[in-house]
Amino acid sequence: MGKAITRRTAAAWRTVRWASRGLLVGLIGAVLAASATPALGQDDERAVKNVIELNRKALVSVDARQFDAARDLLLQAVTVAKQANLLTHKMLARTYVHLGAVSFLGFDDRKTALRYFGLAKGIRADIKLTPSLATPNLTAVFDKSSSADGREADVSGDTPKPSPRPPRRVLPPVAQPGEPAPAAPPPPVATGGEPQLPVVLPADLYCPAVEEASEGQEIVLRCAAKPSVKAERVLLYFRASGAPSYSVAAMQNSPSGWLVASIPVEAATGESLQYYCEARDSADNVVATSGQEDIPNPIILRPALAGATTVQPGVVAGGKGDGEDPLKRIKDEQDTEVLESAIHRRRRGAFWVGVGAGTGWGYHPKSLMEYRRDAVPVKAGVRIAGLITFYPEIGYLITDHLGIAVQGRVEYFPKEGSGETNAGGPATGAVAVLGRGLYYLDLGPGNAQIQFSADFGGGNGYRFAFPPTNPDHKRNLGTNPDGTCISRGGVCIPAPTLVTDTVRSGPIVYGAGVGFIYHVNKNLAGNFEVRFLGAGPRLGLLGEFYASLQFALGGKRPAQAGDAPPMERMPEDDEEE
Repeated sequence: MGKAITRRTAAAWRTVRWASRGLLVGLIGAVLAASATPALGQDDERAVKNVIELNRKALVSVDARQFDAARDLLLQAVTVAKQANLLTHKMLARTYVHLGAVSFLGFDDRKTALRYFGLAKGIRADIKLTPSLATPNLTAVFDKSSSADGREADVSGDTPKPSPRPPRRVLPPVAQPGEPAPAAPPPPVATGGEPQLPVVLPADLYCPAVEEASEGQEIVLRCAAKPSVKAERVLLYFRASGAPSYSVAAMQNSPSGWLVASIPVEAATGESLQYYCEARDSADNVVATSGQEDIPNPIILRPALAGATTVQPGVVAGGKGDGEDPLKRIKDEQDTEVLESAIHRRRRGAFWVGVGAGTGWGYHPKSLMEYRRDAVPVKAGVRIAGLITFYPEIGYLITDHLGIAVQGRVEYFPKEGSGETNAGGPATGAVAVLGRGLYYLDLGPGNAQIQFSADFGGGNGYRFAFPPTNPDHKRNLGTNPDGTCISRGGVCIPAPTLVTDTVRSGPIVYGAGVGFIYHVNKNLAGNFEVRFLGAGPRLGLLGEFYASLQFALGGKRPAQAGDAPPMERMPEDDEEE
């Protein structure tokens, strides 16, 4: 009996030991599994959804050809991903792919596209282009891009170069059991509230990133340039997200050795800002950058806290202190952008219709008149071709400077005189249709252009008018008293004409012209043209001038090779990769 109890007790203890060992192994496995595949927290999931939504909006903007808006949305997505520490997440890689596509398709910037594709492949080496973006040209650039272990690439040609590593973080020493805790190293000494300048700069132009700031407060930015860069001055460029151009401020020396400038309060509004910095030498050449115009650094603006005070660093935009305005070039560029926004010349793809009026004079050889062919032939000479001529026209602009048009040429001259007994009546005009090739030469940056034309067509050609030579119906007494002929030396000569008659040249018409066109707005233009025409096989030469009004419609450029095809949505398989 006692031995049986002892055996049952020993078996129970063995069971407890095996169960505890199994539980311990399970706990260790769970810890390892958790460390090997960390789950996203609730905040991280929200960040991922936010990045996905920003990418969706960006693709909608690309579909509408609003590439500036698409780039701003994607840069905001990069900032959201970095703030959530999603540095190796698939959606950050996908965002870089979209940034590369926007850089190439929207701004024709192959170098920047290669850089973004390199960043994407650094996160996911097997990533592919989003199918809705995959044009042959973009696919070729994407396939040619590469990355070195996911490090940020500065592409020169196609070879990515890793960006410098940030300074290594030094952890405080850990106290051993039984020993007093060592004192933590003192923080870097600050001068006037500024952080201490690093002993070794990690980049030629080192500007500590400001990724988040309060809305409605001045934002201070600091930079430092290596002595080897030989920077004469450093400029800060900043703009609100979606703004058409950057504002600029010259950085000033601070007591602690930093170069400091600030983004003013009035600019710190909205949801985000973008900025970059340039170091320039004495010849105004860019020698180092922190960010670039096409790849700016984003700042997310959070709503300002109630009662927050505005930072006043005492930094103003200005020059080097020698009386020179270092921002003149930037101001000139901004003035140019304002001027270009007022330009409304017709653009490729525009249709226009026009109507004009004018007149002309020309030369004709010795000829019989068209109506009174029994009259005396007229001598060669110069005559008016129509009292007034109308010029209806319809045209299409193939490129910004090359167009084609079809133009009518309708002459009119009134009939004078009466009393002719011949059948029918004389012509009172002529109609011809001309095909035109047009070239426009810009006169400076404004809305005026010189127009050159080449013309070819046919119809009635053009006519030269002759008024009646006997409008008073005076009878010329001779061998024929009814006035149909007069006697001169015993010979019957046809009587003078009693109504307007014509001499015709044509029916083929050809020529060239030069004109001046001014675009009042994007739909209305005024044109004045001088043109020289020839005709055959009935010879005739004509110089004419006319003025016209033209009404244009459309003008969006046609699709070009390498443009993104229309996109409806971001592929679901891209989100679930």
